[in-house]
Amino acid sequence: MENSIKKCFICGQINCDGIIINGEMICRNCEETIVNTEVDDSDYDKLKDSIKIILFDECKK
Repeated sequence: MENSIKKCFICGQINCDGIIINGEMICRNCEETIVNTEVDDSDYDKLKDSIKIILFDECKK
């Protein structure tokens, strides 16, 4: 049977609601943070880099 424990790729929260992109979970809190973060915010680059890893990291495939 498949392990159903999902961990947020960005914050590490376990068994939370959210979205799955390329097989990686992003919790609702991080999803909301991503949507509401401005380009000049200090967290923008960290969030952008996390999304880039989910979308483009060849090692995950």
